[in-house]
Amino acid sequence: MSNLAFRFLTAAIGVPVILAILYLAPLWGWYLLCGASMAVAAAEFFGMTHPGDRPGQVLGTLLSVGVFSLLCYTRFGETRPTVMLFAVLALVPLALLFALARPRELPTALPRTTALVFGPLYVGAGMAALAALRTVGTGTQGAGLALMTMMIAWFSDTGGYFAGKNIGGPKLYPEVSPNKTWSGGVGGVLGSMLGAAFAHFVYLRELPLVPGLLLAAAAGVFGQVGDFCESALKRSAGVKDSGGILPGHGGILDRVDALLFAALVVYGVCRAGLLQLG
Repeated sequence: MSNLAFRFLTAAIGVPVILAILYLAPLWGWYLLCGASMAVAAAEFFGMTHPGDRPGQVLGTLLSVGVFSLLCYTRFGETRPTVMLFAVLALVPLALLFALARPRELPTALPRTTALVFGPLYVGAGMAALAALRTVGTGTQGAGLALMTMMIAWFSDTGGYFAGKNIGGPKLYPEVSPNKTWSGGVGGVLGSMLGAAFAHFVYLRELPLVPGLLLAAAAGVFGQVGDFCESALKRSAGVKDSGGILPGHGGILDRVDALLFAALVVYGVCRAGLLQLG
């Protein structure tokens, strides 16, 4: 089967499960799904930054779970902001103490310690924003916003793929991602806006159309930046995919790299009161 066929098959199996948990399960079920996905993505991230270092991979994944859980519990500091702040700042001494406890690994202590601080924030915060979106608004509005955010990220990927393949043109950032083009970038933004328009007309009627389209364009651009950032990390680690858990898609981190950034944009706009649902 072609890579594209594998992608569609994986989506056909995964999307109904995601929708069922998002709309039908209790809030903790949605948190559990986001948290489990985040934990796998974190394990893939630390597999790249700590190759052959099982203790470092385990600690990094556990710290990511802690950051995710804390941000969900406090809703990014909406409740218990001091607890959230000091717990996040504790990442630094914990990572340094772990380096001190392993004198044989001191030659690579700097990059490994940096990864232990950066990784939980990179993976944990974005997925926590997606999880917390379900608490926004009333009724099923939060679930609709979370679904719209996923559509913004994934429609961007699809729009960019088809625009780049059929139009082509100058490369967007060949040093990091040699196959992506400017036409693909524009197609990705249009795909993100299509996702917001679909939400407005189908399942989130309370979403104002023009602000929703503008939000989708901004989140889509940031999502593409997230895609490039993960590509840069993979190039640095010398790997093609972060993992192989999803046929045709690579790893979980490969699937959520754009979503991590897009979710932070959408949740931040909602928390700031810049998007009013009708």
